[in-house]
Amino acid sequence: MRRLLLLVLLVYFPGAQADESKSAAVKKDIEQIEQLYSNWREAVETADIPRYVTALHPSIRLFPPGAAVINTTANYAKFLVPVFEAADYKIEVKRAPAAEVIGDFAVVEYEYIIHLKLKNPGEGVSEPGALTASRSEARYFDVLRKTDGKWKVWRHTWQ
Repeated sequence: MRRLLLLVLLVYFPGAQADESKSAAVKKDIEQIEQLYSNWREAVETADIPRYVTALHPSIRLFPPGAAVINTTANYAKFLVPVFEAADYKIEVKRAPAAEVIGDFAVVEYEYIIHLKLKNPGEGVSEPGALTASRSEARYFDVLRKTDGKWKVWRHTWQ
């Protein structure tokens, strides 16, 4: 029955085949993006900077609220060193990342609650732009870019 329906669609709607293959490609992209965010969360929770940075496009721009923009993966990694030295992080997913793919770009929106536990309560997290509260609930907005067949976070911000 499915084959008959597909044949009818192809005969009467010749563009349907292109749409079906496009849909499969978008589904694959969404799965890759979901995996990227899963890996990224694990990198945060284990303070694994090299793994964290693999989620980022080389020309990443981080727009932390109330702080200067951080450009490039090298500068982002430098930013993370004192952040992860000061605290441990656990991520509670309030709303899972939802991606809309537009060619080689994707827009991703999600909500996390970040639980921060200071390693030395007397010192705190001092990096401008880093989360400092023991519990931060935020809505995130990212633009991803597909380069060499891999999705990477190209722009990252939250409120």
